[in-house]
Amino acid sequence: MEGELKRLRGVVPMYNGKWGALTSVQRKRSWLGTYEREIDAAVAYDRACLKLCRRKLLNFSFDTNECEFQSNYSFETIIFMIKDGTYPQNYAQFLAKRQNLGGVGSEETGSACIPKLHEPVKLFGVRIG
Repeated sequence: MEGELKRLRGVVPMYNGKWGALTSVQRKRSWLGTYEREIDAAVAYDRACLKLCRRKLLNFSFDTNECEFQSNYSFETIIFMIKDGTYPQNYAQFLAKRQNLGGVGSEETGSACIPKLHEPVKLFGVRIG
């Protein structure tokens, strides 16, 4: 199907051309913010899902360092960091500290936040995405 757009989980188009990110927690929607780019909204959704242990619902693959970073914070704190835009800086600081302390870090520390697309998902034998 040529021309078909790939839908990213947890991402909704806004009337103003921007993109919204949302997830659900205990059957209630949790708004994660509005973003200029669709991919930024998808990354915000993935970060919330990672904290909720919903790895099968991610749009992109994740770095195991990010799981360790998130284990230092509550779900509410992670959501707050996603909403106020401080998550990338806090994660970068975590990686820098980890590298300075001689911890086992990502080989690609500079590109740890760059998502890599998963293979398309199949639901009931039908390819989605």
